[in-house]
Amino acid sequence: MKIVFLCCLALIITACASTPHSSYRAANGDGAGYKDIALDNTSYRVQFKMRGNQRTAAGEYALQRAAELTLNAGYDWFIVSKEKRRLVNEEDNSPDLPETFSTRRCGLLGCKTQTYRTPQLDAESGESYTLVLLDIHMGRGIRPEKNSYDAQETWERLSAKK
Repeated sequence: MKIVFLCCLALIITACASTPHSSYRAANGDGAGYKDIALDNTSYRVQFKMRGNQRTAAGEYALQRAAELTLNAGYDWFIVSKEKRRLVNEEDNSPDLPETFSTRRCGLLGCKTQTYRTPQLDAESGESYTLVLLDIHMGRGIRPEKNSYDAQETWERLSAKK
């Protein structure tokens, strides 16, 4: 009986130890994970939030989400037009980000300005977190050289690491 119990216990411990905990997931409320908002047909603002001081990992997860959005929309590459990385802790709970931001699109019939609210970024009490914001623009065909990423290559490289 003891042997059966020990074998079951060993299996349970092994199963728990081998289950990977991935930080790449959609944020639940203001918690850790990714959020994104479409700025227009080919542009997104991607946010990734992680607990602790993990700027490199949070930046890679934000790029992974940007690549995923680009591929899902049927585009080949994306450009990072704006990037902000910030460590926020209990002593400094203002992440130095605007509450709103605006985009301006012009077409044949004139220009239109849209204002968006930045997602809530309140610090969880007593904890620090890393926040990465990327503004991306997606495209097809020949990829620009500056600040651009091949979406398929970026997705494969970053999703294989996790």
